[in-house]
Amino acid sequence: MVTQPIKPIAFYLPQFHPIPENDCWWGKGFTEWTNVRAARPQFTGHYQPHEPHPSIGWYDLRDRYFLRRQHAMAAQYGIYGFCYYYYWFNDHSLLETPLLRIRDDASITLPFCLCWANEAWTRAWYGQNKQVLLNNDYSESTMRGFMGSILPYLRHERYILAGNRPLLLVYRPEDIPNCSHWAEVWRDMAQQAGLAGLYMVGVEALTMGVPPQEYGFDATVRFAPDWSCVQRTQIAGNPQKCCDYPGTAAAMLHRPAVSYTRYTTVFPSWDNSPRYHANSIAFLNANPGAFRRVTEVAIEEVRRAQRPEPFLFINAWNEWGEGCHLEPDKKYGFAWLEAMQAALNTA
Repeated sequence: MVTQPIKPIAFYLPQFHPIPENDCWWGKGFTEWTNVRAARPQFTGHYQPHEPHPSIGWYDLRDRYFLRRQHAMAAQYGIYGFCYYYYWFNDHSLLETPLLRIRDDASITLPFCLCWANEAWTRAWYGQNKQVLLNNDYSESTMRGFMGSILPYLRHERYILAGNRPLLLVYRPEDIPNCSHWAEVWRDMAQQAGLAGLYMVGVEALTMGVPPQEYGFDATVRFAPDWSCVQRTQIAGNPQKCCDYPGTAAAMLHRPAVSYTRYTTVFPSWDNSPRYHANSIAFLNANPGAFRRVTEVAIEEVRRAQRPEPFLFINAWNEWGEGCHLEPDKKYGFAWLEAMQAALNTA
């Protein structure tokens, strides 16, 4: 039997350019970098802030030249494709400018797919109160409008397929009333647009262990870190909430198998103190060597599972506000990417 090459897909956050909504809610010129720059160590030896390596700098994703370099870098180190978070609220999208430029730039060759980030935007996302800034009503116009808005992406020649169907992720399917009905509507709309249907995947972020068939989906993907597997640890004399990276990653990879198709996700590190400050969670003992070992084990798990596609998801390419990025930083340089590449070459 010929073994298919592993296809690493990294989640990609587009919030590195200003938009009017963020200007209104957070101040003029706000981007993800605003909180990253302002981060400070919460305990002795705490690695904050995470500063981007000089080769990428504090980039702006409206920069077409940078987008080309960024995607070429990912391909150079073995990333198969990106999964872009797509923000659709009721009748419009947000943060779509870089995605449109990526989609329409013929010089960018990296495959891609979309994940509908349908979770409500609240001030709690940045450690404040739970005031809702933007929410979905999940009306018929919202649901049909969402599919209509992404069809030009789904039909793109670089869009990632599972078999012959476009791969579409939904971050919080449990939030969608009558989700299975809308999954069927979306499949019909895709077929009417000339596609072979959809391969739909729900992200197991906060709700875990629900078979995808309950949502009308084909599979799930585990978010990383999996909060049901975290191995807590402490720093002497400090109240900071901390977890052990190797222990948590090992627990994730050794969870019992499920009866449905669930894709594996790995993560290089995690520390959301830029967003949550003293209420953040930091993973200790994360480093490129540990990430390489975790990824090697995950690759073997993907091979054994023989899922419909050899996808291995990575959280994330550029979640700088969560200390979770493959992109190079000043401390580790390109070591995260080199670890990823080494794991792929070893497997």
